[in-house]
Amino acid sequence: TTRQIVARRLGGCRRVTCQLIGIVFEEKTPEELQNHATVKPSVVELLLEISKYCDFYLMETVLDDKSEENALMALENAGLFKSGGLMKEKVLFCSSEVGRTSFVRQLESDFHIDASLEIISQLSVCCIFISSWDRCPSSSCVIQV
Repeated sequence: TTRQIVARRLGGCRRVTCQLIGIVFEEKTPEELQNHATVKPSVVELLLEISKYCDFYLMETVLDDKSEENALMALENAGLFKSGGLMKEKVLFCSSEVGRTSFVRQLESDFHIDASLEIISQLSVCCIFISSWDRCPSSSCVIQV
């Protein structure tokens, strides 16, 4: 089951962080997020399960306030903020990839999922587990450092 997979993959992780664009959302760039945001249906159950298992933060680099609104609305419409799900207060936005990296470090994340290989490289010294979605689209690949 999804619960068993999450428990096995995240065993011992108290805090998990995850980028939105390209992982949770269909959109691949901050520019696309200015117009709309669409949650991938295939990730909804997984995200809800992760949020039950550990302290879970979603984050993204955005260009403007409209992008933030689109992101939050998409997450809400997908049912991710329902009772027992994700918390809106744990969806974080910044204006640069440096900001996203800082969020992960400040939160002391044990496991981070990101599409940017640059961020993955920078975080490899502080996170227990890092997953690069570009290399591991099935999310079954985890790099231990």
